[in-house]
Amino acid sequence: MLGTFHGVTEKYLQEYFDEFCYRFNRRFIEKQIPNRLLNLAIIHLPVKST
Repeated sequence: MLGTFHGVTEKYLQEYFDEFCYRFNRRFIEKQIPNRLLNLAIIHLPVKST
């Protein structure tokens, strides 16, 4: 948590910990997002206007 939060108080400690866990659990997923979006764009059929 050092470097991410400038001050940790007991009042918000659980929220800081929750955000840290969220970021930690998704640390590799963010690198995959551009590739996933590109793959979806390639395989997606064009939408026809009526």
